[in-house]
Amino acid sequence: MTTVRPVAFLFLFSLWVYGQSAPSLVSPNKKTLQSKVDTYIQPFVEIKGFSGVVLIARRGEVLVRKGYGMANYELGVPNTAQTRFHIASISKDFTAAAILLLEERGLISINDTLDKYIPDYPKGNLIRIQDLLIHTSGISNVNSFPEYDARSRFPLTINAVIDMFKNAALESTPGQKYSYSNSNYNLLAFIVEKVSGVKFGDYLKANIFDPLDMRQTGHDGNPATLIPNRASGYVPVGFGALENAPFLDWSIKTGNGSLYSTVDDLYKWDRALYTEKLFKRKTLERIFTEHVPGIGYGWFLSQRGNRKLASTNGRSPGFQSEMQRYPDEDVCLIVLSNNYSGAASFIVNSLAAILFDTPYPALSSKPQEKLNPVAISAFAGRYQGGSDFVVPGASLTVEAEIGYLSLTWSTSPGASWLVPMTDSRFYDRNFGATVRFVMDSNGQVSQLVYGMLGREYRAIRNH
Repeated sequence: MTTVRPVAFLFLFSLWVYGQSAPSLVSPNKKTLQSKVDTYIQPFVEIKGFSGVVLIARRGEVLVRKGYGMANYELGVPNTAQTRFHIASISKDFTAAAILLLEERGLISINDTLDKYIPDYPKGNLIRIQDLLIHTSGISNVNSFPEYDARSRFPLTINAVIDMFKNAALESTPGQKYSYSNSNYNLLAFIVEKVSGVKFGDYLKANIFDPLDMRQTGHDGNPATLIPNRASGYVPVGFGALENAPFLDWSIKTGNGSLYSTVDDLYKWDRALYTEKLFKRKTLERIFTEHVPGIGYGWFLSQRGNRKLASTNGRSPGFQSEMQRYPDEDVCLIVLSNNYSGAASFIVNSLAAILFDTPYPALSSKPQEKLNPVAISAFAGRYQGGSDFVVPGASLTVEAEIGYLSLTWSTSPGASWLVPMTDSRFYDRNFGATVRFVMDSNGQVSQLVYGMLGREYRAIRNH
């Protein structure tokens, strides 16, 4: 997926945090709320920047539950609440849950070191299960290895996946530094299998999914297995088209991103986390405790305005998933998408704003309309990012093409289509970000501001 490499990693662990205080939550009218959500999402669907299902719930009541776009464009099958999506790194929540259940049952301790389960793992005596859970192990991310893409096309045992990174040098001293790594959760899945004596997916089914009646959720460990109602994955291409996502054998993501689910099943997960149906109260508190700043067990913890937020998300070829929980208000938002664009991250934050009646950005109501060639030619040029840019040192080239604006990264081939939001603000169709052009005192465009997940990154025009 070379066309999305520059910023794809951000979706795995970043949060868009509003800086404003939020008003008290008022009871919404369901029809009005649905209408607002439809109006907001429809432009994303029209540019094929989003297809998926959204769910908004408050205090045990589902307010919005609707599919948009197609589960399969070739067969004309629409997305519905029953559509199953690969949920990518939201899978980590359940891997962490499996580990904590084993600890509750006295079978492991999160203070155990890795060498207890893999005796020959280099420096395994320094790496605790706790470090794997909160990404402080120092172990390199398997996704960054040169052979990862080629190996991901074929079935792999969990041992074979671990062998890919096992002998790589640690990037930092265990326990000293947070660094997101999918490898940590491959190792946790191995520990689940070794301690329980059953396959990872079977353990999750028997101990989490079945007790919570999550009948539409499972581990995709065998590409030959038929999964009813499974969505196909797509990737944005060109000025409004899609193509099939590259084939991925999900076994390489065992533990870190191999699960599929529905919005209904994930909402059952949300409800269970308010009860002791699965965990003891003490364990629930630990899940949502900051063990390093902003990091719980499988969850990101923050404040949005004056509201506590626990969120989890994921992105894998063809799919993106977002889940947000506002525990004090008992609000849950879920967005599952079979489109690799970054729109789900953009959308989930705006859905929260719609529900809480705070400002949110919207696309043009007619995104297919071509722009005035003279007007947009002012934005064309090359923009250089600094060391603090979203991709440090990267440059961006903006071109006016037959009434449209395109953006190309110096670090990756392929162009993004920029969809108008205002006269000087655009939506990056490929990455779910905003692009804003800034004028100097002479009325000339001098900067490009790339906005992603609540942060803005400036690039200076130099051509």
